[in-house]
Amino acid sequence: TTRSSRKARTLVYQRRVRGSNPSGANIPEDHRQEIYELVCQHDVLLIEDDPYFYINYGKRLKTFLEYDIEGRVIRLDSLSKVMCPGLRVGFCNVPSKLIPYLERHYSVVLLNSCNLSQAVVAGYFKKVGISGFRAHAAEISEYYKAQRDVLISALDKHMADLARWIVPEAGMFVWLEILDLEDTAEVAKLAMDNGVAFVPGTAFLTDNSKSSFLRLAFSFSSGKPNRRGNLSLINHYTTCSGE
Repeated sequence: TTRSSRKARTLVYQRRVRGSNPSGANIPEDHRQEIYELVCQHDVLLIEDDPYFYINYGKRLKTFLEYDIEGRVIRLDSLSKVMCPGLRVGFCNVPSKLIPYLERHYSVVLLNSCNLSQAVVAGYFKKVGISGFRAHAAEISEYYKAQRDVLISALDKHMADLARWIVPEAGMFVWLEILDLEDTAEVAKLAMDNGVAFVPGTAFLTDNSKSSFLRLAFSFSSGKPNRRGNLSLINHYTTCSGE
């Protein structure tokens, strides 16, 4: 568009609207309404990237697509979180007038998605239908909620005086701030050597600065390892902080 007389169209990319990675936060509904009104006011498009829509533990919040009355929202969903880890198949809701542009972009960037993965998804939906998928997604959400509750219970019991966090209402992560520790990267290797894995907060910063935060995942852990892991985390924390 820079060499054309046509006006360039601005996009607003709204990433992680639910169960944000790494914070686990949701965008409240009143904020969503305000964001959509601003999108309309400034005549721009909004891309809603919502991979954790089906992994939700509280009240189901309205999507930006549900607010959209002007054909401004391009919505992205993922099946890899609920059907099969690593499946890497998603789907897109897009206003019909934008489909030709999306197809051209797709053909240049991706050429073609994995045919095998798409065939697996097509076969699955042919077998169970939309209702079967929704029932499965609800089951998976309950499973992850139980995983979350185990981790939060362990944090409440063992780390209440050492850290602070919010309880995520969607997604797979807890964003933990370690009190009185400047850089959680200092703890990461020691923790890994003792069977505890987490992502230091600095990994989510663009300037590689120090961070007192870390991201814990509860998607692939059972109850007992979670509790042992949190006790080990305390030991590594106190070793690094000199307590």
